[in-house]
Amino acid sequence: MFAWKEKRDTRTKIAKILSGHEETPGVNRRAIGLVPVPQNREVHDVNQSNGLKHQQLLVSIEGNHQTCCLRVISPFHKSRAAIMVFRGRVIGCLYGNKRLGHQLFGAEALERAVADLGHPDSLLDAYMLPEDLVLAAGALFHGNSLMFAPDLTAEQTFESSCEMLMRSNMPGCIVVNNHQDMAVCMVYIFGGHIVGVYSFQDGWVETSFESGLKYLAQNRGGKVMASMLPCHNVEEVMQLSISLSGLADRSAEQFEGLERPKSIDELLMDCSVPENETLRNALLSKDDNRRAQSNSGSHNMVPDNAMVAVGLSPVHMYAR
Repeated sequence: MFAWKEKRDTRTKIAKILSGHEETPGVNRRAIGLVPVPQNREVHDVNQSNGLKHQQLLVSIEGNHQTCCLRVISPFHKSRAAIMVFRGRVIGCLYGNKRLGHQLFGAEALERAVADLGHPDSLLDAYMLPEDLVLAAGALFHGNSLMFAPDLTAEQTFESSCEMLMRSNMPGCIVVNNHQDMAVCMVYIFGGHIVGVYSFQDGWVETSFESGLKYLAQNRGGKVMASMLPCHNVEEVMQLSISLSGLADRSAEQFEGLERPKSIDELLMDCSVPENETLRNALLSKDDNRRAQSNSGSHNMVPDNAMVAVGLSPVHMYAR
């Protein structure tokens, strides 16, 4: 459900978007709330769309290969959207509208979000995010859920989830829920390490296994959801992505009869952006390990009490 009031002023709306849309302090029950918030709230701005040339903004983000998140709130359409961007391309998008009654994902969600962004009263919250965090969060949209034996305690499931994601060297995300199935904590894992822990009560906290476990211990009857992004390199990530501006994925036929530059790259203002060396080395290392395991016949084994379920990512489960 959405709670909108026509007389709500801009300051209140901005406060709401900065708060991450939380209605109950310390917990989150919305799929959109699972998308990472800025790690430093002092270095990003919330803008109204009437002062933005939003299509130019999208083209600039895509052309400059930026990694960020865009949140859109439209009081007019009574909608909320979140767009997660990795190197200029969308790897996760969700859209909710009071009139729809359900969540949209992927290209359909992006189309609705961009359309709502064009309304002058819409609010845009745009902020940069680390690449490793965004890839870990990508498991919220494209990941395969980790399923464990039903007789495990929540603490054992949390520990097994962390162990499996770290051993597999795959990006992934763990959601800690309370007994009412509301999220209280998010744990992000990349390259065999925890790269972020977010509490809906305390914000970004110490990046450690103990931090995540603490919030589970504070919620009796809590549950754990975990998902793994099935990507070994940037190319595989890009195969899951879609164009932020909509231009890069168009075929040549779609430009027939229109004036267009020689290449889509020119239209997207293709810029030379330094490669994230740490991320590149981590992904190359994972490729080398995967090839070595394949040649030797050895593989990272899934624990006996675990299995991977395709097509059941946390963000989709929250939207049901």
